[in-house]
This record gives sequence, C-alpha cells and structure tokens, in this order.
Amino acid sequence: MKNLLIFDYDGVLVDSFDIFMTQFIRACEREGMHHIAGREQFLELFEGNMYEGMLGMGMQKEQILRIVYTMRDGLRRQQKNLRLFKGIKEALHELSKEHALMIVTSNETRTVAEFLDTHRIHFFDEVIGSDREPSKVKKIEYIRTTYAGYQYFYIGDTAGDIREGRRAGVKTVAVTWGWHTEQRLREASPDYLVHSPEELVHLFRGRHPRE
Repeated sequence: MKNLLIFDYDGVLVDSFDIFMTQFIRACEREGMHHIAGREQFLELFEGNMYEGMLGMGMQKEQILRIVYTMRDGLRRQQKNLRLFKGIKEALHELSKEHALMIVTSNETRTVAEFLDTHRIHFFDEVIGSDREPSKVKKIEYIRTTYAGYQYFYIGDTAGDIREGRRAGVKTVAVTWGWHTEQRLREASPDYLVHSPEELVHLFRGRHPRE
C-alpha cells in the first residue's frame, strides 16, 4: 500500500515562528484581546487546535475571523522574509518519488500555495488551509475519504498536530526542528519522531514504516 504523507506547513516546511507569532499577537491586540502577550502563551495555543484554543480563551467567532484575516494580510506582506528549513525541499523531492504528498495547515490555502509556487515546490497534490476548514481532524478525515487506499501519516511540529492526527485516525510523525520542543512532542505520543529532513526521508525510503 502506498503512503500518503500529510504535512503541516509552518514549523515543518517553513521557519515562520517569529513572523507568525508577531502577526498573531498584533492581530489580537487590534481586537483588544491581550490574553497572549508572549512566546509561551502563544505556544500554549498549539497544544491542541489553535482555533479551539482561541474559543477557550473567550474569543467570539467574529473576533477570531477578524484576527485570522488581519494575520493573513500580515503574513502575506512577510512572505519574502520566510525561509524553507534547510534540506526540506530536497527531502520533499525525494519523498515525492515514492509517496503522495499533501498539506494540512492552520495557515491560509492561498498564502501557502503562493509561497510554494514562488519557491518552485510542486510536489503536493493538494493544500488544505484554515479557510476551508479550521479543524485539522476534519481536514485529515476529508483526505482519508477522498483519497482512499493509502496508508496515512500526518507530519507536524506541535503537540496539537500530533493529537489531531491521532484523533483523525492516522499515524503521526513529529519533527523536532519546529515550534514545540522534543519533550513537548514526546508527551503527545507520536508514532515516530525525527530530527532532520534527511531522517524523515530515511523513515520512508523504499519501505513502509512498521505498524
């Protein structure tokens, strides 16, 4: 059975933490929401689903939408300052030779697609962002239904990624070069944990990972 590898975007493909956090906090401040003022408070949102975390803080859906739109515009303006993690483009190229690749992200579909196109990364069959559905669980379930007959893996860099992947019924791979620390990732119990793009390629090269 062929593997379908579902990637998170921020923290897995692009080194976007500082830009994302800054734009998010500024967007919250514009709405008069001062719950998140620093790094640790921001990272707490990604212990689960970001949007569910915002609702849990007492934010209204209308506020969240305005925050997301403001943040989206800020991220677009900062596109030129985003960088791919070293070795990730080469890893994607190698993985695409044997496996199907997709992206499920809390970022906006168009923003991600434009960045990938600018950097000539054309290895993904589909990109599904928060504008289509905020829940990563539902997005992964959509993939499982629409693209049947694969063995599915969700590759993420936060504890929330791993937990949502497990809830969606897929195997999970945690990468340690992103937003959450290795300890935080291990606490979420991923099926696999890798420390570099090269190690990720090795995990899937020429074989199906053990169940």
